[in-house]
Amino acid sequence: MQRLLSDSNSYRLVQVTDTHLYADTSQVLVGMNCDEGLRDVIDLIRKKEDVIAGVLLTGDASQDNSAASYQRLHTTLATLGARQHWIPGNHDELKAMQKVLNAGNRCFEKSIRFGKWQVVMLVSNVVGAAHGMLKKAELDFLEEQLSSTNAEHILICLHHNPVPVKAAWLQQHALKNPEALFAILDRYPTVRAVLFGHIHHELKCKRNGVAYYGSPSTCIQFHPSHEEFALDHRNPGYRWLELHADGTLLTGVNRVRNKRYSVDFASIGY
Repeated sequence: MQRLLSDSNSYRLVQVTDTHLYADTSQVLVGMNCDEGLRDVIDLIRKKEDVIAGVLLTGDASQDNSAASYQRLHTTLATLGARQHWIPGNHDELKAMQKVLNAGNRCFEKSIRFGKWQVVMLVSNVVGAAHGMLKKAELDFLEEQLSSTNAEHILICLHHNPVPVKAAWLQQHALKNPEALFAILDRYPTVRAVLFGHIHHELKCKRNGVAYYGSPSTCIQFHPSHEEFALDHRNPGYRWLELHADGTLLTGVNRVRNKRYSVDFASIGY
């Protein structure tokens, strides 16, 4: 059930992204145990968030595309007591997710209404590749949603970054057809923001009046500006979003504090 904030006109959502879980909970990613990072972020959400209307999982749920990792993540997120909304990342396969959680699971609904807001979830992963691509079917779906809705405000979610990042190695794996996305968004002034994961760091910019937000991972963090692969020393985190009836979107990032994780900062890739 959707839960309102106290003013009955606003919805508080959290974005959890790039959890990169393995089937084996003892396995590590570039030295870090991803289950540990996720647990700490979930604990942080419980401390920081009083009321949550939904959890947006924006891809790379699993590192090994395993049934055990998807089931464990779904169970973990369920402890927050809010509806989950999932899209796959480049390490995931949607069919594998759906096989584990059931294709009819409401977490795979691609259009969700929160009062005067509509959240549209887009699949950008290309199976077997790190970069992203919005296929014609996804672009057609987006067009149909934007042209037919009576929602006054729209939030778009996808995994891959449609706007550039400074880290050259990471930008190679960005969304490959952002102009196709922009061509649609530019025709609909109700679009307020675009939310994505993939980049493992915080980013905020604007394009044609639309806000674009990238967010930290619950595990390792990528350095935002190094040309070659490099990790940041910042801790895992999540993004909160507050959707108001007048179209105002408030958002910010909360990170785990006062803890040092085992991370191989000398690594040149993963």
